[in-house]
Amino acid sequence: MRVLEVALPLPLPPLTYLAPLGQEAVDPVGLRVAVPFRGEVRLGVVVGEGGRPSPHLRHAIAYLDEAPYLRLEEILFLEEAARFLFAPLGQVLADLLPPFPPLRHRVRLYPGADPKVLPPGLQALATWQEARGFDPKLLDLLREAGVLEEEVAFKEGKRVLLPLRERHPDPALDGVLQTLRALGQAESLAALARAAGVGVGRVKRLLEEGYVGYGRPRPRPRPAQALPPLPPPQGVERVNGGRFLERVRLLRGLVAEGEHLVLFPEVSLLERFLAYFPEARAYHGGLSWEEREEVFRKPKGLVFATYGGLLLPFTPRRLVVVEEGSESYKLPSGSRAFVPLLAELRARLLGVPLVYLSLVPAVEVVDRPGKVFPVPKPRAVVVDLGAEKGYPLSGRAWALLRQVEERGRQALVLSARRSYSAFLLCADCRFKPTCPDCALPLRYHKEEGVLRCHQCGHQETPPPLCPRCASPLLEPRGPGLGWLQEELKKGLSLPVLRYAKDAKDDLGPLLEGAPGVVVATTAILRGPVLPELALVVVPYAEGFFLESDFRAAERYHRLLWALTELRPGRRPLLLLQTYHPHHPAHRALLQADVEAFVREERDLRERHRYPPALRMVKLEVAHRREEKALEQAFALLEALQGVAGPEEVLGPAPAPVPRVKGLYVYHLLLRGSTERLRELLAPLDRRRFKLDPDPHRFVGLLED
Repeated sequence: MRVLEVALPLPLPPLTYLAPLGQEAVDPVGLRVAVPFRGEVRLGVVVGEGGRPSPHLRHAIAYLDEAPYLRLEEILFLEEAARFLFAPLGQVLADLLPPFPPLRHRVRLYPGADPKVLPPGLQALATWQEARGFDPKLLDLLREAGVLEEEVAFKEGKRVLLPLRERHPDPALDGVLQTLRALGQAESLAALARAAGVGVGRVKRLLEEGYVGYGRPRPRPRPAQALPPLPPPQGVERVNGGRFLERVRLLRGLVAEGEHLVLFPEVSLLERFLAYFPEARAYHGGLSWEEREEVFRKPKGLVFATYGGLLLPFTPRRLVVVEEGSESYKLPSGSRAFVPLLAELRARLLGVPLVYLSLVPAVEVVDRPGKVFPVPKPRAVVVDLGAEKGYPLSGRAWALLRQVEERGRQALVLSARRSYSAFLLCADCRFKPTCPDCALPLRYHKEEGVLRCHQCGHQETPPPLCPRCASPLLEPRGPGLGWLQEELKKGLSLPVLRYAKDAKDDLGPLLEGAPGVVVATTAILRGPVLPELALVVVPYAEGFFLESDFRAAERYHRLLWALTELRPGRRPLLLLQTYHPHHPAHRALLQADVEAFVREERDLRERHRYPPALRMVKLEVAHRREEKALEQAFALLEALQGVAGPEEVLGPAPAPVPRVKGLYVYHLLLRGSTERLRELLAPLDRRRFKLDPDPHRFVGLLED
């Protein structure tokens, strides 16, 4: 009998099953399969065969594909990615696999089986029944007893009415057909009849005569702007700089012929590029499962995808990674992969070239052969908060904002904080209210009249007096969106709107060109383009780069350049208020050099043996008792004694925020090559810690 290795989209290695009864002759590798698992039916993918049949092995229930869903190339990639990420193969599969279509699952007692074997209440199983109405554990008992017959298949996806022919000889019916052709598709016969202003009978005639029919929804045609391709230089592995439309043309040159896969860090950027590529097929989590299934089953041509596109079963001529340094490529849970590293692995295994395309290069790729296109010199002003007066906005910021007001233009004021202020502070004893469950000050939300923790959600009413010294001088410190909006409304007659992930005012009038000011977080980078944007103000730049994270400065550098491209065409004036006016990122911006800071940062990390000089993994332990968390952290260090060298382990040390959601958090950092890290992790009990390969954030708990 055939023995299957089945990968379930769970944090597990492949599990072993016997082939479904009656289907031993089917070549199973790459097929989706339904299997019994812990009293339920789960769907997985057959990733291999082998091993000896055993009476303890259970039979898989049914295959769900006629042709392989994954090729051998994708299975090899999953195996190598699991080794690279120090994660179970099933976890990597869960991260990259598109959602399965809805399942149709019917069960009944095998014909000829004695109904007496049925537990009370299951007599209906003498005939076919939907499995959903029965206790999965009882069904599993019958399955294991060998008396349960099952039918498992995917349900048909949504069907719509589509035109099948060009014209109909009957003018009345042809009018209905042309209405459908203009619409592209209709939800139903009745919907088409309403749109055409006729009775349903005429639409039925078209259906009966074969002029219209049901099929899968078709993507609606997208209006596109034609731009001539700009062929990139031969042999380059990265392309940087230029204006946005120049990078669009460069991408057009990269994907001019054949099949290509282009990866994007987020849907908003994908759709921005998609407007110039009508032939491209989109593949991302914002699509319905039918649309994703359609692309996954038949990937071809030019595909624009987010991280899940790495598992698409085809071999592109080239793989392009757009904005490879974006933190959005870091998966926040699951295997916690950093997608550009997996893209490198995928391209190498497929034997296809990989090209990075971005405004500024990431530190990890700056040494690769590349071409940097000139960028327009940014219009930027750096205000030294140590020398100029004005808080939270300096005199120069107000002067520029009033110019925007006088000329009827638009401005953006960017903040790193969503609240009114970072905290409340007693002017007498320096007390500030902190979260009882996190080692963080409570953010002050003046509009709601609450103090709130942005880590755990705890909130409380602001005290009228200082709880420590009874002083009435509890003052907000660290301006956030609310504070800035309040100040701007006092000083300007323009509309002042807010734009953040959790609160978006209607920007409609501004999108039509009306003057105004938007106070926003970095969510505005993924939002609509303000057509009359003339000024961008960052009141407190340190809020973006003074973080306990060695990548914070690189993120800030990337943010500055992104701000210069907020408005296509003429770049807005960028005003930065900072206590660090000579920061390397500021120097590089003023010099219009997209590489200078990155190379300086690369040299700094090289000296300290930080990525990309070596790979790094973060081990996190957390416990409600601090002494227990510390004990677990040192137990990990002890397990590494004799295995790791002194330069290979950093810590244990408290996390930058040492207490989060009631848990005390400690970190150990391991450094080395992938093989060396695997050796260091081998003696450790993986149940005792959470692992983050190639970490990008050090604040907050790792998600499960």
